[in-house]
Amino acid sequence: MNRERAPRCWSFVCESNSSSRSARRLLPAVFLLSLLATICSCAARDHAIAEQEGNRIRAEKVSQVERFRSEELISPSDPVESRDRSTSSIEVPEILDLDSAITIATKYSRSFQSQRESLFLSALSLGLTRRDFLRPVFDGTASFNASDGDDQDFQDVTALSLGGSQLLFTGGSISLNTNSSLATSDDPVAASQTSNASFSVSVNQPLLRGAGRDIAFESLTQAERNLLYQARSFELFRQDFVISITEKYFGLISQQKQLANTNENIVGQRFAWEQAKALFRLGRGNSLDVFRAEQALLEAQSSALDSEQAFHLAIDQFKVDLGLPIDVEFILQDDFPEVTFFEMDLDGAVEAALHNRLDLRTTRDQLEDAERDLSIATNSLLPSLDLSLGYSSAAEEKFRFSDLTITDEVDYSVGLVMEIPFDRKSQRNSFRSAEISLDQARRELDRQQDEVILEVRDSLRTLQQRKDQIELGKKKIQSVTFSVEKAEIDQVRGTGTNRDVVEATNSLTDAKNDQLDRIVAHEVQLLRLHKQIGLLFVDEDGMVAK
Repeated sequence: MNRERAPRCWSFVCESNSSSRSARRLLPAVFLLSLLATICSCAARDHAIAEQEGNRIRAEKVSQVERFRSEELISPSDPVESRDRSTSSIEVPEILDLDSAITIATKYSRSFQSQRESLFLSALSLGLTRRDFLRPVFDGTASFNASDGDDQDFQDVTALSLGGSQLLFTGGSISLNTNSSLATSDDPVAASQTSNASFSVSVNQPLLRGAGRDIAFESLTQAERNLLYQARSFELFRQDFVISITEKYFGLISQQKQLANTNENIVGQRFAWEQAKALFRLGRGNSLDVFRAEQALLEAQSSALDSEQAFHLAIDQFKVDLGLPIDVEFILQDDFPEVTFFEMDLDGAVEAALHNRLDLRTTRDQLEDAERDLSIATNSLLPSLDLSLGYSSAAEEKFRFSDLTITDEVDYSVGLVMEIPFDRKSQRNSFRSAEISLDQARRELDRQQDEVILEVRDSLRTLQQRKDQIELGKKKIQSVTFSVEKAEIDQVRGTGTNRDVVEATNSLTDAKNDQLDRIVAHEVQLLRLHKQIGLLFVDEDGMVAK
């Protein structure tokens, strides 16, 4: 029996060992599957957590919106006194003329103030740059440090350091530094008090690359010119600003007069309607004339409502442009501009523009900037050769501060450092880029000069066109006025229809309104011409010099 059991026992052991080896082979796969399942379950769990947190935070903000809409809204029917209304300290005349409008806009307009502040901040920045280049810059530190503990005796150290530097006109720099310290200690072995002091001065002077005032002070030069460019831009902005306010003011006056013309048209259309009804009752007209006259009256009334709404909107927008609160009330001075006579030679205007234009002068100066950049890039191709000089003096350590002698230890140094130019690719690329920038600046100047000539020529032609259109407009108003009178007479005589009266009356209103627009366009274009030739002068209050 033992012989029979032994093989079975041995067989069992063998099978057990084989299963163990198979299990060990499967362990990596099981581990990877478990890790994958864990990652998947983590992603699902993170998704659920993020969803829950997002919904919770969203609900917080939604509840704030709902709370405001349910508790803090006001109704248009609430008393006006209960609302916060801004009170303005700006003095606005009851009757606003053009000069007052320009003065107020120059003082309170948001865009004008932003431009003025931008120029002021740039001036402050230039002041800092001037200080860095033209005056020595000093700095200093003072410190006190005390230490104590179980393994050391009490000790304190007081130190003072002063230094300064100055950029030289030769492109070099000089710097100096002084240091002093006073230390006291309770250590019985060490001295109770020790003092130290030192002084040093050094000079660094480029001999090739970076040498010379033009190279060293380029940043200051460019900063000065940039502020000049910005000052010119601000002056051009002031001119455009005055032209814009003038155009908007004249536009409001034109709208106001066009509204009056529209109201006159309503009176004329009502008269034509009444006349058509009277002729119909007398048997000298028909019902179609009455209906046509009534429709013309209704259209005139609708046009008047549209014009009035547009006028009030333009008034409110003009208040915003002036920097005034919307609730400020004023009346526009009913002073429509007269047509200004002008006569200007084309060649003289072009020559003046090419010489006087501030933006053109800026472009010329930027061409000079490009030439300087090329000169600096050429200088950067030189190797670096710097001369350095140094002097330092220090005092020997003393027990009392009053015993220090600064000349106890004196050192001198002279150095000459030259760069070995193995890699000049960056400098070569900068040089070539400067050459291209110079060519671009020249082309830009040519382009802008041509554009200035085109602007002046077109402006003069436009002014002549406006002038001729105004003369034609006068004749058209006279002609249409005669047409209205004739149409009314023909209708009474029975030789004309009501349609002739309606059309003639509408044509007269349109002719008057078009004439107002032409006069405004002529005066604004004349201001633009003076700006284009550089002869528009605006003072600090925004007034145009006559």
